[in-house]
Amino acid sequence: MNILITAGGTCEPVDRVRSITNTGTGKLGSLIADFAAQNDKADKIFYIHAKNSVLPSSERIALIPIGSTQELEDAVRELAASERIDVIIHSMAVSDYSVRSVICADALTGTHDSTEDILNLFDANDMRRHSNKLSSSMENPVILLQPTKKVLPLMRSLMPQAVLVGFKLLDHVPEEELFSVAQRLLERNGCDYVLANDYATVEAGAHEGILIDRSGTQRTFIGKENIARGIITTLMEENNK
Repeated sequence: MNILITAGGTCEPVDRVRSITNTGTGKLGSLIADFAAQNDKADKIFYIHAKNSVLPSSERIALIPIGSTQELEDAVRELAASERIDVIIHSMAVSDYSVRSVICADALTGTHDSTEDILNLFDANDMRRHSNKLSSSMENPVILLQPTKKVLPLMRSLMPQAVLVGFKLLDHVPEEELFSVAQRLLERNGCDYVLANDYATVEAGAHEGILIDRSGTQRTFIGKENIARGIITTLMEENNK
């Protein structure tokens, strides 16, 4: 089977030399890729990763570096058009927002009657139009963000035959809320599995991952290596019967 794994955190440009990113390191994704490479049932393994993320060690794995969410989308589309993908493990921390405009706070003075007026004001005064790099002496810059496209539903629509594993990370929430949010993610995006985890366990040094499938069955793994091994073992055993 051919496997696509995404890992690390996307990076949204503010200008040519600055960006907004997240804390995703790609460590778990790299371990998943290496465990997949050890399995005889894995044929091609594609690893779409952030440019500064942890990389797997196996030479069997094809590395595809990306930066922004748009670059991630482009890579997914290209791969879907050129390869048959049987399994998708989407562990990448994708930015929820990208930068729409950057203006000086002074431009916000005055009366603006609607949200559309404010958005138009941002676009009309976007400082990036004048330079690829914002001045370091710019006082009180204001950044307007806009939602990025969701990649999970794109993957499902482009590769409907693939077994799809989504990831959901929350931070210090009750276990019931974590399960509920993960289940909604699974149902909304047509996932076959979702790996639910709470950043509280990551901070504590005992990363706990709970793999949930469509039937509601839960498998709990402690530690990144056990999570990675558990995901690959489950996929190989349950989808090759």
